[in-house]
Amino acid sequence: MKQMILVALIVGIFALSATTTLACSCAMPDVPEALNRANAVFIGEVAEIIEPLTSDEKALPPGRFFTIKFKVEKSWKGVAIASREISVLSAQGRYGCFAYPPVSKGERYLVYAEPAYVDGGSSEDWSIITNCTRTSPMRLKLWYEADIDPYEDMKKLDDLLMLSYRFEFKWSWGIKQGSKAED
Repeated sequence: MKQMILVALIVGIFALSATTTLACSCAMPDVPEALNRANAVFIGEVAEIIEPLTSDEKALPPGRFFTIKFKVEKSWKGVAIASREISVLSAQGRYGCFAYPPVSKGERYLVYAEPAYVDGGSSEDWSIITNCTRTSPMRLKLWYEADIDPYEDMKKLDDLLMLSYRFEFKWSWGIKQGSKAED
């Protein structure tokens, strides 16, 4: 009888101390995967926030999400050098737990904008930020915050692109050298 009470007590303790999980969560990609998945990766300042055209949840993403216009300071992927501006979609904290928190005009962010999903598939025409991307404000993190450190991400992005450039240079140089030798 004492053993049954002890077992019940232990099971009760485990049941009461179980961690709470959210119904919607996503695995945060590491920097290389996030760079690969994104349409655009950049540091930008929010220049303008345009309200959605409709509240109809069946509307296409550009109609029902906020359009966030960024002035781009540095780009790793997807931003034309000449324009230095890009618009991405954001729910601004609306539409459930995957919505990225509201961004603020004048604030700077490291943005990983992924293709928006339309009718079950992704669209290269629109980019969106969600809680499942590595997008983060460009501010120093406090010791108790578990968010992504944008400054560490920037170092990793620089390293990844330098590695990629070195590989491309060596590969193209080797091909040119090989073709000269054959001539």
